[in-house]
Amino acid sequence: MRSFFLACFLAAILANTGTASQRPPTPDPTYGLPIKPQKRAENRRPPAYWIWASQTFNNQTIYFHRVFDLPKIPRSAELYITCDDYFTAFVNGQPVTRSQPEPNNGFVWKQVHHVSVRQYLKRGVNVLSVEGRNAVAAAGLVAMLDMGKAGNIGTNSKWSCINTALPEWKSASSDSTDWKHVTVEAPLYGGPWEGDLTGWPGYSSIPSYLAQEPLLPEQVEILSGGPNAFSGLPHLLRPGASGITVHLSASAPPASEPALLLDFGRELAGEIQISSEAAAPIHIILSYGESKGEALNGPWQGPQDMQINPGQIGTGRQSAYRFAKVMFTGGPPVFQIRFIRCDMIYYPVHYEGSFNCSDPLLTRIWYVGAYTAHLCMQRDIWDAPKRDRARWMGDLQVSGETINDVFGDHFLMEQTMDSLRADAGSPPHSHINDIPGYSCAWVVGMADFYKHNDDLAYIKRHREDLLQMMNFFKGELDNRGLFADKRGVWCFVDWSPGFDKASPLALAATHFYMVKMLRNGAWLLDQIGDHADAQRCRAWADQAISSAQKYLLDKSTDTFGDRWQENAMAIYSGSTTPSERNAIWDRVFSRLYPVNEQISPYYNYYDIMAMSETGHTHQALDFIRWYWGGMIHEGATTFWENYDPRWPKKHFHKFMGYSASLSHGWSSGPTSFLSERVLGVQPTGGGFSSVLIKPHLASLSWAKGGVPTPNGTLKVNYRFEKSRLRTEIWLPPHEIATVSLPGGRLTVMVNGRPVHAAVRDGRAQVKLVHPGHYTLQ
Repeated sequence: MRSFFLACFLAAILANTGTASQRPPTPDPTYGLPIKPQKRAENRRPPAYWIWASQTFNNQTIYFHRVFDLPKIPRSAELYITCDDYFTAFVNGQPVTRSQPEPNNGFVWKQVHHVSVRQYLKRGVNVLSVEGRNAVAAAGLVAMLDMGKAGNIGTNSKWSCINTALPEWKSASSDSTDWKHVTVEAPLYGGPWEGDLTGWPGYSSIPSYLAQEPLLPEQVEILSGGPNAFSGLPHLLRPGASGITVHLSASAPPASEPALLLDFGRELAGEIQISSEAAAPIHIILSYGESKGEALNGPWQGPQDMQINPGQIGTGRQSAYRFAKVMFTGGPPVFQIRFIRCDMIYYPVHYEGSFNCSDPLLTRIWYVGAYTAHLCMQRDIWDAPKRDRARWMGDLQVSGETINDVFGDHFLMEQTMDSLRADAGSPPHSHINDIPGYSCAWVVGMADFYKHNDDLAYIKRHREDLLQMMNFFKGELDNRGLFADKRGVWCFVDWSPGFDKASPLALAATHFYMVKMLRNGAWLLDQIGDHADAQRCRAWADQAISSAQKYLLDKSTDTFGDRWQENAMAIYSGSTTPSERNAIWDRVFSRLYPVNEQISPYYNYYDIMAMSETGHTHQALDFIRWYWGGMIHEGATTFWENYDPRWPKKHFHKFMGYSASLSHGWSSGPTSFLSERVLGVQPTGGGFSSVLIKPHLASLSWAKGGVPTPNGTLKVNYRFEKSRLRTEIWLPPHEIATVSLPGGRLTVMVNGRPVHAAVRDGRAQVKLVHPGHYTLQ
């Protein structure tokens, strides 16, 4: 009965996303769109720079000012300003605008404040002064006073600052010698603030390699104002329609102001655009939400007040969302809204990879994971398009594998990997993202990336960086050769008790990740001909495994503990013996569903990989159906930052916290798992020069798909016929494939001709050395 309802559920999804024969079950609205060259001009010389004092501290307040002379008061004077983290701005001593902390929003600085300050100006000497506050980490102030033909005054090296609020510091007469020249930190949209501002005039935070697509909502709901507040609502859902009419009541209390809830039907990344045809400015309050509850009750960045002038298009802040609440709070008694839409911002890609199988839920999961990773492909490959919108290497190691297997992208992958190793070319002073495991992930991610592309020069360029990153770990080891976090940094492994700090569990999991790093690093060094350093890395990896066997293995159980994470990484890194893998399955992973402690989707990727390595791909697929399929059953169109199928279903996002991301790249792991473990396509040489094709269909009756390679898409098609697997392979040029098929037979029929097979681990292996179409039985 459960399977019947699941089939009906998936059939409904397919019906809503187009004809199944023409379009796979993907929520991605950009699937199949042509990739047009982007003509948007790149940003020119900025009118303002990020500035700060010469030294930066947490919990620091700095006072800035800029004195300027005006022969006459200009016709207009518009101030644009923001500060990382908060500010109060003054013109001639009068406060004009400020920012302040907001609950659950650590990125208040991303929203530029815009205020007219003409009334505060005077003929002669004027002073623009700012109190800037830094809460933590990077600090900067950026501002511009735009006075039209009278010129602009932007933050630059001509500004001055002090550390203490002297008397009269907001006035031009404050000429104490304590004032110092500011330090220019970065150009606009540069440094740690690259691409993250919303509302700066004349500048787009959208680089030219991103594309935009206008999308209308799929549903609209009246929240308040009553049925007479709006007319023509269905027009919001139809392209080219004439728009809607809004009726405001001057006597209506605030709770009754007309408000709509828009549902775009899927998670999107971009900004809301509203076109007004009102005769006077209208005022709205805009709230985003990845869930309906977030939009209505607690938008992560808070509501946004917007004024839309006649004939203009109002633009909301960039974020990720599915729902938008639009409340009309001011304007003429009756006015027209031409459209309310999402301007989706996305990185244009082709789905070079594909997946389909006899279980429609697994097929759906593959495409939802692919879309999750795609939404994270923005200016760089972010952890999430809502929060943090930042580069995190652990996230990228998972989402990067998905991107490799689906899109075959090179540009964003290289850009993000390079940016994460910020101190490239010199010995590292800290771990990547200040997390030891993420330094391991950088090397592992580099190897994954090179296996999927053929840019050997890229690896050669990073030879020293690879060596220095691995050697940096020598300072983390104790006298037993075990990772000990001797630098005392954040030893994060997973959002799970015992794994989010330097506990014995986290130290053990990081130690095994170090083994994976050393082995992958040795492989990369061999690729560029540095065999001596490669051998040293392999010897170190062997020694690290010996230390783990001696000090971390529980001899009574043949496991490395009773939790999933440390055992999964032990298997993933190749640190276990066959008997240990069997014991880990029997004593740890065979408890598939009653997991005692929460595990994030991030680490469950390593868990399913480890299950498959123990010979239990069937059970790994069952877990994927239960875990990632659980998100889909709860309405997910992208996979969430955290999840447990046993969590409450009602108000689930409130239970998680509205700051939690419902589109997180580290949750996309099942996509690459299905490509690499079920389809079995695993590159073993750089740029697919050699590839292992080792299908594991488990309970599936058929599966097919493809994986992008530098020479074209490698396609496979499997189907059981009379209990024997019929295999079709389309092999691109310049690739040598080792095909490993179930069953230990000595002869395999290849294109109707018998071919001698080697037997490895109970499977028949044959080699294909020429491009073309093969049928194997």
